[in-house]
Amino acid sequence: MVLPPRKESLKWGTYPEDVLPLWVADMDFPVAEPVRRALRERAESFLGYPPREGDAGLKALLLEKAGLEGEVAFLPGVVAGLYGAVAAFTAPGQGVLTQVPIYPPFLAAIREQRRTVLANPLQETEGGYRLDMAGLERLAYASRLLLFCHPHNPTGRVFTEEELAALAAIARRHDLIVVSDELHAPLAYERPHLPLARFLPERTLTLLGPGKAYNLAGLPLGAAVGPKPLVEALRRHLAPTFPNVLAMAAWKAALEEGEAWLREVRGRLKANRDRVAAWARAAGLGHFPPEGTYLAWLKTPVPKAAAFFLREARVALNPGENFGEGYDRYVRLNFATYPEVLEEALRRLEKALQKV
Repeated sequence: MVLPPRKESLKWGTYPEDVLPLWVADMDFPVAEPVRRALRERAESFLGYPPREGDAGLKALLLEKAGLEGEVAFLPGVVAGLYGAVAAFTAPGQGVLTQVPIYPPFLAAIREQRRTVLANPLQETEGGYRLDMAGLERLAYASRLLLFCHPHNPTGRVFTEEELAALAAIARRHDLIVVSDELHAPLAYERPHLPLARFLPERTLTLLGPGKAYNLAGLPLGAAVGPKPLVEALRRHLAPTFPNVLAMAAWKAALEEGEAWLREVRGRLKANRDRVAAWARAAGLGHFPPEGTYLAWLKTPVPKAAAFFLREARVALNPGENFGEGYDRYVRLNFATYPEVLEEALRRLEKALQKV
């Protein structure tokens, strides 16, 4: 077990040394050897400006591996794509649709640019979280843009073909542009991930990146894929920049040679997912095992749950209230770590819950 150096890691360096960090979404595992090799080779070669449009070979690989068609624009990261899309497709004061709970930069991209969050909460059913299609239909008239996350962060839903087709039909009826963050697409478990763009190609901008699946968050890079008019509109609202040459080399190597590493990592993550699910059932917490991602969304009996667990268990989790209003009893737990770390964290969390 080799953990990142605390002074070089946001995840491990933010809290005191007695705190186990299961919060920010990166993995504790080393990156794939083909990626390390590609970085060494690139560092020993050319580190000058690349073409502004980026690596053409990487663009072709992205389309092939993601099963997408359309124009490709490189981004500084997926979050930049969210901000750019809100700026490109809406005006101050207008509403932007999204499902809550949701990855906090979705909400920040809307609010910080003086738009209004039109929150359509996921429905919590006996079988797990589901899209509220009736709620989406009611709200769609008030917006031109839907920010979508699939696989969903923080719940881990991998939406079904039926759900995606129904969402696409609503988007067409109401002339919605949909920006679909599919950053966690390679981290689906039992059910394969299907891109939303297969159901709504003419109105979808898909955001991709290597940061989650290949553990390259410290080499920020993303891509937007979609119809040329949408991609060009997005580009006009991004600061002019060059894609990072090391990040492009790493992403290309991951797509070309990283599949065996990714399969092994998915197996480790699935084992951790199942362990967290069993622990949550025994602890009486509300939880649906994620179908994708390495994030567990847990409903607890205590308000301000993340602050409680940090204080009482010395475990750092993401506060549920950051993912939308009304979720302060929830926490997001990142289980992309070694079993020894996870077991100690679960032991501490269980001990803290006994105090409630």
